[in-house]
Amino acid sequence: MEELLGVIASNINMQGDDGKTFRTEAAKTLLALTQDASQVDALVDGGAQAHAVATALARTREGARDGLAALANALARANAKGERPADALAVALATPKTVDAACVVAASDAFDPQSRENALAFLQNATVRPAGAAAVAAREEAVTALLKRFARRGAAAAQASWADAFAACAQNLSAAATFRTLLLRPPSRILSALLPLLLDGHVETHGAASPGKRRGVAAALRHCCHDVSAHGVLLDDCCAPQFILFALADASDIARLESDDSMALQLPGGTAWTGAPFVDDASEVYGDSKKREPRADVSLFLLEALLCLCGTRRGRTELRRLKAYAVVRDCDYHFAPGRDDRDESDGGPSEVLVTADDAPEPPPESLTEEELTLKNVAKACADLAAMLLRDEAGPPGPPTYDDMD
Repeated sequence: MEELLGVIASNINMQGDDGKTFRTEAAKTLLALTQDASQVDALVDGGAQAHAVATALARTREGARDGLAALANALARANAKGERPADALAVALATPKTVDAACVVAASDAFDPQSRENALAFLQNATVRPAGAAAVAAREEAVTALLKRFARRGAAAAQASWADAFAACAQNLSAAATFRTLLLRPPSRILSALLPLLLDGHVETHGAASPGKRRGVAAALRHCCHDVSAHGVLLDDCCAPQFILFALADASDIARLESDDSMALQLPGGTAWTGAPFVDDASEVYGDSKKREPRADVSLFLLEALLCLCGTRRGRTELRRLKAYAVVRDCDYHFAPGRDDRDESDGGPSEVLVTADDAPEPPPESLTEEELTLKNVAKACADLAAMLLRDEAGPPGPPTYDDMD
């Protein structure tokens, strides 16, 4: 590895066809070495000079495809070694020029699909740790270009593999305050362009948002909802609760509601959803065929976002106005394994707590990933029910988490 990096450093600026060939072959060789566990550590621990040479090669047109893949391999190795090596390498490799170059490759159709995939792999691995996420998010112009491509709907957005890969990056990036600020900054408020993608869970057409894409948007929204100072923008400007509830709701559940709740909720569409034009438009298109988000993992992120909004009295008031409890309850019934408590009796109270099971809880380590997700969905629904059904005492307080029970 050290010998190769020395040769690259001496010849990377070679001109003409010989230079193009050299950079192409050098990147291939570097990629091959980073696929060898005994060699990749030489790059991970190689110091500033080695990192500078590897990133310079990855920024060239000829070396971008394999060079970015090599950097992704090195970051994956560092991430496996622990937090300190991962943080150090992410900061060393995610330089402004390298991040800009990776974003250009990932966003441009001028590069072949493998190059774009490798660029996204580099960005994803670089953003696993907060230090790397902050370094990438700081390149706002480059990241915005990726977000605009990600927000596309219809046939132009039908490349599910690209969308899924960037969704993972967006999920990592949303942990960085800089990225959340970018999503919510006026006048564009990029998050507003992403939220309609949440409504594609039941749309099986060319260009609909893939499960991975919806998961990335839901995860980014959840991170934004963690920031109490952003609740005003999320409630007033982005209409986040409307998009979340519409994504979680199923039109067939309306028949199960008490008449007063049904009139207030008025799914699909209706006065309770005014303020989010796309939601109103979608209700007209989907009509009685409207289905809830089918994926438990996506639904979990959305439910957790609602929980964050419930952290302030204003958020709880808004969710009660939208009859969120009815949607949360039916979502819990949908994902409850093997049963539907709504069919057990007629004429009972409408505001009963979400499904409860007296069976002893199995140890978490014995659960599959899907079972653990379903368990977390049930817990999120129960927590939401408790917050939405409780009595408020006293005048509204400031928008902080201090008024939570």
